[in-house]
Amino acid sequence: MDVNVTPFEIETKTRHGDVVRADVYLPQISAGPFPVLLGASPYQKALRYLPPIPAVFPFIEYGPIQLYLDEGYAYVAMDTPGTGRSEGVWDPVSRTEGEAIHDMIEHVASSDWSTGKIGMIGMSYYCWSQWNAARTRPLHLRCLGAYDGATDMYRDWMYQGGIPIQGFLNAWLFGSVLLQHMGSGLSISGNGRSQVIYDMYDHPFDDEWQRRRAPFWELDQVDIPVLSIGAWGKASLHLRGNFEGFRRVKGPKQLLITGAQTFAETQMLFSKEDFHRAELLPWYDHHLKGIDNGVMNRPKVRFFVQGEQEIRETSDWPPPDVTIAELFLSGEKSGNEDSLNDGSLVEIARGDTGGETNWSYPDPKWMAGVSMIDKEGIPHHTARVVTYTTAPFVRDREFTGQGVLHLHASSDQTDMDVMVKLSLLQGGDGTPPFTRVSQGWLRASHRAEDPDLTTEMRPFLKHDRAEPIVPGRSYELRIELLPLSVLVRTGDRLRLEISNWESAITEAPMTHWYGQKVGTDTYHHDASHPSRLRLHERPRKGQVDYQTRKTT
Repeated sequence: MDVNVTPFEIETKTRHGDVVRADVYLPQISAGPFPVLLGASPYQKALRYLPPIPAVFPFIEYGPIQLYLDEGYAYVAMDTPGTGRSEGVWDPVSRTEGEAIHDMIEHVASSDWSTGKIGMIGMSYYCWSQWNAARTRPLHLRCLGAYDGATDMYRDWMYQGGIPIQGFLNAWLFGSVLLQHMGSGLSISGNGRSQVIYDMYDHPFDDEWQRRRAPFWELDQVDIPVLSIGAWGKASLHLRGNFEGFRRVKGPKQLLITGAQTFAETQMLFSKEDFHRAELLPWYDHHLKGIDNGVMNRPKVRFFVQGEQEIRETSDWPPPDVTIAELFLSGEKSGNEDSLNDGSLVEIARGDTGGETNWSYPDPKWMAGVSMIDKEGIPHHTARVVTYTTAPFVRDREFTGQGVLHLHASSDQTDMDVMVKLSLLQGGDGTPPFTRVSQGWLRASHRAEDPDLTTEMRPFLKHDRAEPIVPGRSYELRIELLPLSVLVRTGDRLRLEISNWESAITEAPMTHWYGQKVGTDTYHHDASHPSRLRLHERPRKGQVDYQTRKTT
């Protein structure tokens, strides 16, 4: 990432006694002082020169620094405590780390080259740092540009549904942090860096340790302007955090969900000047420079509708005009899937079409997670999982908002994991490409919901203890699906996949520890056990609403 200035290093001592350091890039256009954009991460500010190529440098997430210099902003890149040039112990997204960023913000605000108006910038970990610093409420922090970042480390990615993550820690913790320190001639184990993975796995419930690493719980005290930007392609890592951050903060706020479809697309979008000029630069210009550019007149919520490939807008999330649609799981064959059962999703519950689906695990044909690979080397991702697929839709329907799966299930074990994925099958013939619409996870022993935060369409789990299930007894499990927006056109289908693990091909790097699971699970879908998928549905303009018989 080329810039036309040489940075200089600053340092300050935090309230915890650690010396933390940052590099400062100043514009050449004038002598200042300047409004400041600050990003903080463990990715070593000394590596800023590397290009944002996702396959090799997925941690280069600064955005276009030169653009902001040209627009009259100072840019500050900070090493979080215990990483790079900063002293202390690395304690990712802890409140202590947030307070260190707070202290750097206040130090920067007092510098003669700063106007004292600070905004934060950056994606992924840099976005974690934004939420984390904001909860400590620095006096001179004026706004966030929170692109692609979780707010609740436990629920958003570390223990989704109570199931421990595995693959991501290899890609992120080792690939982007520890080995990068080694590559820079620093110790992998120094400053507590080697302890992080053990701490994460040492806290399998949402205990006090986890709570101090979840800005979510304090975001309702944040009243500065927040632009929260997510991407459908990062749903399995950060997307829930962008929605929850938007939901929780109390000040002026906007939500934008982009159509970036992969981790790589999301990173590349953030590196593009055109995107920043359209979305983030106006936000900073208004809140840090006082420019009356109309940015606050933008719709409060904008989102990319998958399947339609268009940006739509609304006044809140979920959109206020949604209703709830239900699709019932059925043992009737869809005729569309080569899977373990080829079940159906139907709009009218029927009790006489196969009341249950049994499957046993681990499957000896699994080869890359749940994916099977045939003799020609071709992977098949649904052949060894349970599926329920709709018939081709007879009219266009848009599902936008929240989703929840009510699954009546039993096991011959005292616990079971449920991982679900909802996909759009365009053209309806079951051939690729497929579009991932939403996902959800649940360990049955973590099924207890928090009544204060749970809603009809969004179960919020306590995760405070394990409650084993009784073998052979059926339980109604409510599985939160990640926010979604998809247009299912006439002739398209939706497919629901269920297993207790995932494909190491389609879901990498967000794969979970399989554990020691051996057994048989049963999904019940009869008149007494109406397993069903519930989705928010938004009316389409110019179509007949078949519930009211009115034209929208």
